[in-house]
Amino acid sequence: MEDILSQNEIDKLIEASREASDDYMKDSEIIGDSYDFTKPNKFSKDQLRGLQRIHEQFCRTYSGMMSAKLRTRFDLKYQSITQLTFGEFIRSLPNPSVLSVFDASPLPGSIILQLTPDSAFSLHDRLCGGPGFSIRHTRGLSDIEMAVLKRQVITMFGDILSDSWKEIEDIKFRLEHIESNPQFLQLASDRDVVVAISLRFEFNKVSDIFNLCIPYRTLEPIINKITQHRLFDSLEPPNPEKVIELKDKVRSVILPVEVELGSGVVTAGELLNLEPGDVIELERKRSENVDIKIGKLTKFKGTPGKLGDKLGVVITSICEPQGE
Repeated sequence: MEDILSQNEIDKLIEASREASDDYMKDSEIIGDSYDFTKPNKFSKDQLRGLQRIHEQFCRTYSGMMSAKLRTRFDLKYQSITQLTFGEFIRSLPNPSVLSVFDASPLPGSIILQLTPDSAFSLHDRLCGGPGFSIRHTRGLSDIEMAVLKRQVITMFGDILSDSWKEIEDIKFRLEHIESNPQFLQLASDRDVVVAISLRFEFNKVSDIFNLCIPYRTLEPIINKITQHRLFDSLEPPNPEKVIELKDKVRSVILPVEVELGSGVVTAGELLNLEPGDVIELERKRSENVDIKIGKLTKFKGTPGKLGDKLGVVITSICEPQGE
């Protein structure tokens, strides 16, 4: 009977146990050991870094292709990557949106590319020869606007994304359909874990986001391949035949070459009264070299002349680089 604890001793043991539990919880908060069971983290840090690397490579290739299509500098950069549930992703999207659903064969399921109507209108305006301005009020895209965007922007997105994944798996991202209302997307259950990759693009004065949603169950068959270590191991030296082919394509690109003799300023009235034989005084002297432009960039200096019965220009110097 001497080994039986008194009530006072029992109370002290319970109090000491509570203090130890409180100290443990405080230590857990400090070192970040808390775990939210409603939001399971299925992607490891290495896998997220692997996905980041894939899409950084994609951004570089897509930027170059879109710059050529838009005839202006188009800059696409990786911004962030987040894992969340499919329901959270859908609720975060504005309505209407431009939601492109891609099949990911041979992997199961599909992926989603989302962009806002404002950015879609800006891209459409630039592709059709405009400055790249968006409309002031939000509406859905017409059939013609959607057809231009689908052919020039979205389909190419899937093709280049397929090339960026080749080091991991031969995936063909094929456009299935385009939706405008996020609630109509029934590609996964609300609790399914997805990874949302945000890519920020800029051209002229337009800046917006491409959001890419990839479900975990789509990547599950190849998830162990998506690590930074495997990506570095899989890098191979460039194929010499492809290097030669790329050089040939670059050399065959057609570029506009313009020679600017000079510039001058006249009033609208003087312009309307101009007649054959009138002379406009230029700001450049006759003895000065003229500007030779490649596109909008002044690349060379030269002197004008004639070669037989044709006008020409002799390059006399190469200009220093004018920024990017």
